[in-house]
Amino acid sequence: MYFLFNVIPCVLDEYILQYIYAYDWNNFFRLTAVAVFATIIARWTIAFLKQIRLCLPPGPYGLPFIGCLPWLYQGSPHSWYLKWAKRYGNIFSLRLGNSLVVCISSAQILRDVFNKSDSIGRPKTPLNNLLGGYGIILSEGILWKKQRQFVLDKFRALGVRLWSRQKFENCIIDEVQEMVTEIAVKEEQPQDPVLVLGRHIHNVICQLMMSFRFVDGDPQFQAFNALVTRGMQLFGSVHIGEHLPIYMRLPGKKAVLKEIKANLDKISSFHEEHLISRIEMRKNSSMDYTPEDLLDYYLQEMYKGVEGGELQTVLEDKEKVKQAVQVMNDLFSAGMETSRTAIVWLLLMMIREREVAAKVREEMSGAVEPGQLVTLEHRLQMPYMEAVIFETLRITCIVPLGTAHVNTSDWKVEGYTVPAGTTLVPLINKINMDPEFFPEPEKFMPERFLEDNRLNLPDHFIPFGVGRRICLGEQLARMELFIFFSNLMNNFDWVIPEGDEVPGLEGTYGTIHMPLPFKVIFKKWP
Repeated sequence: MYFLFNVIPCVLDEYILQYIYAYDWNNFFRLTAVAVFATIIARWTIAFLKQIRLCLPPGPYGLPFIGCLPWLYQGSPHSWYLKWAKRYGNIFSLRLGNSLVVCISSAQILRDVFNKSDSIGRPKTPLNNLLGGYGIILSEGILWKKQRQFVLDKFRALGVRLWSRQKFENCIIDEVQEMVTEIAVKEEQPQDPVLVLGRHIHNVICQLMMSFRFVDGDPQFQAFNALVTRGMQLFGSVHIGEHLPIYMRLPGKKAVLKEIKANLDKISSFHEEHLISRIEMRKNSSMDYTPEDLLDYYLQEMYKGVEGGELQTVLEDKEKVKQAVQVMNDLFSAGMETSRTAIVWLLLMMIREREVAAKVREEMSGAVEPGQLVTLEHRLQMPYMEAVIFETLRITCIVPLGTAHVNTSDWKVEGYTVPAGTTLVPLINKINMDPEFFPEPEKFMPERFLEDNRLNLPDHFIPFGVGRRICLGEQLARMELFIFFSNLMNNFDWVIPEGDEVPGLEGTYGTIHMPLPFKVIFKKWP
């Protein structure tokens, strides 16, 4: 027994140690590296062959596992999409980490795809999962259809229309008049247009949703605005993780996700507080009151499911509360930053294109007196003004990449196979700069949107998207842009402070395309 349990193990230990010392470990590591490399190449080859077999749209091959992600983080990602679109055509495919992505840069193909198919949703990503599928932007199926139609109907009921003067136009006018007064007080002083416009654009959305507005210097607005700005920065910082989940496990990235969640919770708390406050205000009134805003309409809709109970009981339905709050979050995030950025671009274009600015004022002089309030009633008398607005949206392309979608069933598009689960990305920037539809696309030419001195928006121009998920805030955005811009033009001229450079059109890219920071000096006009 002694021999079995003591001598033999000692001999074996010595033998094993001799073997370990004698083994060529350099060769082992070389073989392991070769095996790993061979596995990677094999998987990449299989994926490549599968792509050929599936008849996917052509596109760049990328690297194993990570696809084309490295290219998108060398300079501007939007420039790479443009290069690939020029090389591979109006529809091409690529891999971004785990995601198969098909990019479409034809308005007609986008219209065909997004109008004809019911099998379309939103990609399942870590950030999207944080929102839980509530709201309008990221919801799907029956919930999305009902919520979208509900909001559209209530927008119309509240007067969000281009063709008639209603209550909501007065809300925009009130903000514009206050803004004009504030600018005049600081006339001849350098002012940041983002700050000049920010609170007033924000108040338009607030009035529509909850009959609430921030006053000048309101610390609550400053805090809320900081949350929205920080939220956009955070979303951009984890973009890789949307396509490569392992990226979110790297040091520091989990902390970023936690901060994103905390940021969203704070924004949601702001809206939930207004919901609770409105319930308190309405608790002693009949529920057949005339709604004053979107929040009132939501409250009436939520109360329909409460039988014989008190109004406060709607708060017990957490799903409805989350949905209402996230709809408000969506409207703020989609409406505030884009409208403000568009008007800032308009201010910059009028500095860069002085002849165009002169034509705008010449047209205005035939419709209104200098300094007179411009309203939607004057819109049809100012087609060139609107053409300038849309040419600015075209050439600056505030949202270069349309909102990503995902198909829930296999599609055939232009003879190619698009398997279920593919992320679909509209390349709005490529469409806007296509010389086939926009001759001399680099040139600022508002006349391209005029026909017989009337505004004419061609089918291939889709600044608000296409299909069933077209931006539901289009009417609101057009109202804001026209009323804000026309009244600025009819009250002021503006220039860059002496010594400052006029920014170019390159701007900065994140969620949206923004001009580089600049200041202007407003001067009373005429």
